[in-house]
Amino acid sequence: MAGPSLTLTRSHLAQKGLSLVELMITLALSSALILGIFTVYLDSSKTGRLSNSLARIQESSRIAVDILARDLRMVGFQGCADPYAVNMNIIADNPPTGDFLQTTLRVWEVDDANWADGTEFDGTSIETDAVIGSDVIAIQRGETVPIEVTGNMETSNANIQVIGQTELFSQNDIVLISDCENADLFRISSQPESDTWAHAEGVNSDNRLSQAYNEKANIFRFSSNAYYVRDTGRVDNFGNPIRALYRARNNLLNSGTPNFQIDELVEGVENIQVLLGEKLPGGNLRYRAADHAGLDFTAVAAVQLGLLLSDAEEVRDDADTVSYSLPGETIGPASGGGVTHPEDRRLRRTFETTVTLRNRD
Repeated sequence: MAGPSLTLTRSHLAQKGLSLVELMITLALSSALILGIFTVYLDSSKTGRLSNSLARIQESSRIAVDILARDLRMVGFQGCADPYAVNMNIIADNPPTGDFLQTTLRVWEVDDANWADGTEFDGTSIETDAVIGSDVIAIQRGETVPIEVTGNMETSNANIQVIGQTELFSQNDIVLISDCENADLFRISSQPESDTWAHAEGVNSDNRLSQAYNEKANIFRFSSNAYYVRDTGRVDNFGNPIRALYRARNNLLNSGTPNFQIDELVEGVENIQVLLGEKLPGGNLRYRAADHAGLDFTAVAAVQLGLLLSDAEEVRDDADTVSYSLPGETIGPASGGGVTHPEDRRLRRTFETTVTLRNRD
């Protein structure tokens, strides 16, 4: 009996499990390993969210700056006619401008809800919706279109013969025609697709242009746009309002009441600030805010443009209390007063560029 009993005892010893101490050590090591993996995952997820948010902000800024800069560069464009030397002859009824040189570039500091008094934006949603503390930029210019003048005009009141994509125009549309010595703004009184564009009275104050144009002249679509920041009416996941860059395009209707097509362009633009480079007699540029006393808008040859952008996703660990510097203005946290941004956990960045106005060199 001694032999079997000894064998059984050794078998029990061979199948002995973990002790309590060993089990606790194993659990502690496993917990530490899992915690480490979880921490790495959270850090990686946070880094990814930050990177994605920053990438979206950078892409939005690139688009916004490109749109604004492209329009600003062409301020006052009327073909080869120098806007300083050639005064545009305006015969169109209800024209968007009475003095093209004066209205090609206008900028307003939106200090209150009445910033647009006395302008075409007075009493419109543009005036009431523009974010207080931001700037509004209005640009007028000619836009190149695939239309060519095909024949000589015998007199200044003769119809214009054209060829090209005339279907892009409608009766009563405003057209800019110019050569290097003259420029005229008129409404097409005939059907544009007839390839014969008349400028008769009824939609024009006169049926005569400033001269008889020939095939060397160029025809342009007249453009009158305003850019501003407003609330989109949307909110992020935490209920914070989302702002965006908007464009108000004047439809140039033959009406005493201006009509605008308003489009949201870039989400996340919270503020626009502008400094205007006024060319001095010696050729140097002096940068001033739009409301600076004595600023001559017709002498502005460059624009310093600054934008504050945010992303809709909240990725910061704490509230944003940073002050952001833009041309001529500092955008501080809401608790600081002045021009402010929300103290939420959205990521924000500023972007600046200087745009030279090609027709003001």
